[in-house]
Amino acid sequence: MMWLRVVVGVILFLMISPILVMMPLSFSSEVAFHFPPPDYSLKWYQKFLDNSTWVESLGRSLLVACCTAVVATLLGTMGALAVSRLNFPGKKIFVNLMIAPMIIPVIVVAIAMYYSFSNYSLTNSISGLVLAHSVLAIPIVFVTVSARLRGVDENLELAAQSLGSSPVGAFLRVTLPIIRTAVFASGLFAFITSLDEVVVSMFIAGAKAKTLPVAMWESMRTQVDPTIAAVSTLLIVATVALFGVQGLMSQREQKL
Repeated sequence: MMWLRVVVGVILFLMISPILVMMPLSFSSEVAFHFPPPDYSLKWYQKFLDNSTWVESLGRSLLVACCTAVVATLLGTMGALAVSRLNFPGKKIFVNLMIAPMIIPVIVVAIAMYYSFSNYSLTNSISGLVLAHSVLAIPIVFVTVSARLRGVDENLELAAQSLGSSPVGAFLRVTLPIIRTAVFASGLFAFITSLDEVVVSMFIAGAKAKTLPVAMWESMRTQVDPTIAAVSTLLIVATVALFGVQGLMSQREQKL
């Protein structure tokens, strides 16, 4: 099976090679993209920090991503529990609706959200972005937590309830500690989904609610300089760090 590992390694290298090129370009001293950089400098990171539009967009994206992670994790986990523990009419339809935003093309979802949100004055607002991003992130949480719940014995909750615990207490004391890694991972995926979302954000966000990906897109339409590479590198490093934390938590749970 050595040949299979080699093929997979080559494919993975080709997939991440644009990232490996982007990161050195963010430290270039040139005003245009040139690889390899003739000299290295931090001026593009300084330019990013000195630009109020970039910094405000980054702070807004982090705020929206955090709120989205909380909302999507709560609703997605509740939906997964309902499907795993309850039998109710229309269960298959409910499951299909939960995962629909993951299947429907994102441009269709963006147009539908813009039409719906504009009727309730939710466009050009933080709350509108949180709701829109949550719709996209809930299916990820739902699928991740549902897969973990399939390996949890329901008799554990029944035993806790037979000893006097309420259904909510049994979930918090028995089930949640078992699935906490899946819940954390799904919340992390929801955070990254929101932080990286650009199509829906372009429809919902306006001048007062511009996120970082939207600011990057608008900047690329007018001028392209290594500042884009610096912003992309920051997002890449943050994403890798978050996944590293999630991996450490998974290893810790396996040891326990």
